[in-house]
Amino acid sequence: MDIEAIRETFDRDGFVTIERLFDEAEVEGLRAKTRAVLGDAVGIPGETKVFDVEESHTAADPRVRRIKKPHEVDPLYWQEACNAKIVRVATALLGPSVRLHHSKINLKSAKYGSPLEWHQDWAFIPHTNMDLAICSVMLDEVGEDNGPMLVIPGTHKGPLISHHDGGWFVGAIPPDTIPIERAVKLMGPPGTVTFHHPLLVHGSALNTSSRQRWMLFYEYTAADAWPLIYTPEWNEYMGRLVCGEPSPAIRVENVAVTMPLPVRDAGSIYNNQRAAKKRFFATYEDASGSAAGG
Repeated sequence: MDIEAIRETFDRDGFVTIERLFDEAEVEGLRAKTRAVLGDAVGIPGETKVFDVEESHTAADPRVRRIKKPHEVDPLYWQEACNAKIVRVATALLGPSVRLHHSKINLKSAKYGSPLEWHQDWAFIPHTNMDLAICSVMLDEVGEDNGPMLVIPGTHKGPLISHHDGGWFVGAIPPDTIPIERAVKLMGPPGTVTFHHPLLVHGSALNTSSRQRWMLFYEYTAADAWPLIYTPEWNEYMGRLVCGEPSPAIRVENVAVTMPLPVRDAGSIYNNQRAAKKRFFATYEDASGSAAGG
């Protein structure tokens, strides 16, 4: 693994892809754990503290689109957040002391896995400095057809684009304001890991294929980046230190911040984006309506 090349690519493009960083045993362990966690979704009527569900979800036919904060759900996810191979890249990008800000597993199920509109993660997670990197671990093969993440290289250079519509935070960028024609697909075999900058514009389409696309996300920050959207509980906050030395010192830099407020529908990005008037990606409901002739 050429760390200097990884750093240069991340700085130039706003993202980097590392094929098969996780080996087969690590990937299968995460897949098996995720299947076990999803077993608890059977019978739930709707969204819970752990599960975000598709619009088409029912208790009898559970359709989970996100597992929230998996590092709090099972120790394996925290263990892999501290995986030495990931930490080596994270420290190269963020410095010697790194904290896990957040984690999630986005589950693009075959035939109906939800799209995510174009957005910048920074709009949701402003901190006192911008030393953040979002890591994604591909738990399935990601190809052209099963909803790969689409990124627009160079957009990490800024600016922060408005994610508001009509005065409300909708967590999405109007597609006619960004160079979508420059987008590239992040694809690879299981175990492939990508890192992207919090200002990088990205999104993903509805999964209409017969193959699922599970992706585990770890959001890392430099340990001296303080979140501006919530007040952490100190012990829990210190407990998310992945490597390096804990310190109450905070680094404040001149970064663009627009608070992700107010919202009509609190919760995940999927909930926020319901209020966006201009959308680029078709939803399951759109596709179902087309299939039905509507």
